[in-house]
Amino acid sequence: MTVTITPAEANRTAALIGAFTQRISPLGVEVVRAAGIDEAADYLLRVVQEAGQSSAMISGELRSTAPQLIGAVRKRGIEIEEVTTPESALDVPVGFVLGMHAVAETGSVLLAESTLADRAVGELTLTCVQIVQTETLLPGLDEAGAVLRRLALRPNGAYTTLVTGPSRTADIEMSLTVGVQGPGKVAVLFVDELYE
Repeated sequence: MTVTITPAEANRTAALIGAFTQRISPLGVEVVRAAGIDEAADYLLRVVQEAGQSSAMISGELRSTAPQLIGAVRKRGIEIEEVTTPESALDVPVGFVLGMHAVAETGSVLLAESTLADRAVGELTLTCVQIVQTETLLPGLDEAGAVLRRLALRPNGAYTTLVTGPSRTADIEMSLTVGVQGPGKVAVLFVDELYE
């Protein structure tokens, strides 16, 4: 499917991605934009290889929403394992999750999974790539609020989290540690045409 984008829309999108990147980059998060599935799969392959791995864990939400992307990653020789229980995601070296939206104002990604196991991929893997359809990037929290309300009212609800970078915690002496209670490395991958 080819999407026609006007120059004004392209400029607005570039400005939002720029604002998002400006907010999140100081936290050590890599922000990448891919035009389509092949470019996105190449990036995911690089992440897996840089982690010294040959496999990645995915959420069921990502598998059901972007099966062509998962197929493209498999074609590149990466073994894909779908999470089965929250414990199965614990300390897995690389995980891929679907970001329902991203928020430029805060540099956050909205993860909204239907099961606790799916949620665990974004919360318990050591390196997590949050994959976001570019057109779902929101300007601010006001727009995100409307999305959160809609998610809260859907049947059976959702496990919803606004994630801004890797897990960070500080002790009483304000000594900052990254990755103690969640991913130590996070990347955000915007894909212009995720659902080709």
